[in-house]
Amino acid sequence: MTAWEQIKIGFKSYSLATKLAFSKKFIVFMIFPLLLNVALLWFGLDFISELTEKTQTAFSDYVNIEKGDFWGAEYLKSALSGFIWLVIKILFFVIFAYTGGYIIVIILSPVFSVVSEKTEKYVTGKNIDVAFSVKQLFKDILRGLIISLRNFTIENLIMIVVFIVGFIPVIGFIGPFFMFFVTSYFFGFSYMDLTNERRKRTVKQSVVYVWKYKWVAMANGTFFSLALFIPLCGVSVSAFIAIISVIAGTISMIEIERKTDNEQITMNNLQ
Repeated sequence: MTAWEQIKIGFKSYSLATKLAFSKKFIVFMIFPLLLNVALLWFGLDFISELTEKTQTAFSDYVNIEKGDFWGAEYLKSALSGFIWLVIKILFFVIFAYTGGYIIVIILSPVFSVVSEKTEKYVTGKNIDVAFSVKQLFKDILRGLIISLRNFTIENLIMIVVFIVGFIPVIGFIGPFFMFFVTSYFFGFSYMDLTNERRKRTVKQSVVYVWKYKWVAMANGTFFSLALFIPLCGVSVSAFIAIISVIAGTISMIEIERKTDNEQITMNNLQ
């Protein structure tokens, strides 16, 4: 299968997935990204407020500004307090934007498994067991965690290399674009792996399989990666996009299997 054929499968699957995600059978799953956003906002703001307060207190104690009796001490205290507040807020949003995609994949992995199973059942008409079990829940979380940590580590190693190479003229210019496609591939990998898991493929087997169809994975992860770039609300929006990406990844895997099966049948007929 050529790169162009794979890309077409990825984008076509996404078009079909968008329609399916907002149909009566799947719209209910959008409640989970909503709940996740509420939880992240609630705990995130609470955490950042507590961290800011403790940092401001620790810094004031360190510089002993409370005992300052010089002119403008109060103004300096207010300025430093505001500066600390601003820096922590910026760091929080930067770190959250950078890791938010993987947080979504890890936390929503059990939901993704159900969405993927239901998608395959809907598309193929096969009767797939989607019964809930605590054991399967923990398996889904563990596999999602392993895949996410693996992808996150490799992505960061590649990013370090790209950063170093980025100082070379011309080559440095294409670095950010290259990293975007790398990120898209790894997110697309996560969504396609859900089907590989149902096929009882190990993580290693899944890595080999998805790499074979890397252009499909890249296409599947493109829209999720783009959503993460939206200022301030990127992670919130991408949580909803993730549901569509799971459906697209599943449809893509089904299409890959259909095409490879047809090719195999054709080769057998020629022999």
